[in-house]
Amino acid sequence: MLNSIAKEKRSQIMSKIKSKNTLLELKFKDLLAGLRFRHQPKIKGKPDFALNKCKIAIFIDSCFWHKCPKHFRQPSSNKKYWIPKINRNVERAKEVNKDLRKAGWKVLRFWEHKIKENPEKCLFKIKKTMKSKEMMI
Repeated sequence: MLNSIAKEKRSQIMSKIKSKNTLLELKFKDLLAGLRFRHQPKIKGKPDFALNKCKIAIFIDSCFWHKCPKHFRQPSSNKKYWIPKINRNVERAKEVNKDLRKAGWKVLRFWEHKIKENPEKCLFKIKKTMKSKEMMI
């Protein structure tokens, strides 16, 4: 597939992609209302949400940036830049999971498409995790 967008225009488009307070994060924040999760807490790995009391960290992984096995499409241009960058995101997520678990955290990761398809199922998993962690406290 030929890339029909000029390099300057592509750069302009990519510069507008946010890493914080995305629309999906803000909708998920509404879903978590009342559960006392902090949005973008200052803990290792920068989870999107965390509940310090129960040591639960939630990450929302976008299908592109985290290489979703279902939806990821490899970039067709500037591969020398994008492929290592995306692969590093995947490796970093594994490292963060390992470090947080070692520190006693329960790490939940939700794919962007899973949240869009069935947010209630994601919420059910979070509440189930909260109950099991609260029993341990």
